[in-house]
Amino acid sequence: RLALIVPVFHSLLYAAIMIHLVQTGIFQSADLTSINGVASLFRNKDNVLAGWLHYCVFDPLVGLGQVMDAKQQRVPHLLVVPCLLLTMLLGPLGFMAYLLVRSTYFLATRPRGVKGYLLSTRR
Repeated sequence: RLALIVPVFHSLLYAAIMIHLVQTGIFQSADLTSINGVASLFRNKDNVLAGWLHYCVFDPLVGLGQVMDAKQQRVPHLLVVPCLLLTMLLGPLGFMAYLLVRSTYFLATRPRGVKGYLLSTRR
């Protein structure tokens, strides 16, 4: 529960900024279907702040998911920490690193003679 306080705060701040941006009409002409359209949105500092808060919410939640999954799958915390750092800095690369660590650990520690899948879940 404590781990959710910061993402919830950032989510509320993000919602307030988005309401302001919608009320000012900034998104009426926004083109989110192309990289150029998205880049033009980030010429405005309010939009940059909204984008940054978006990352401040999702990266920690992905990291929290990694920690919870690692605990359930019994992946040693020391193996997860580098993945968490990557997740906070490079988002999807950290998530992929965690999946690789989790899968490798599972394959290395499963009992001999047991068939498993790359992303298998222990129960």
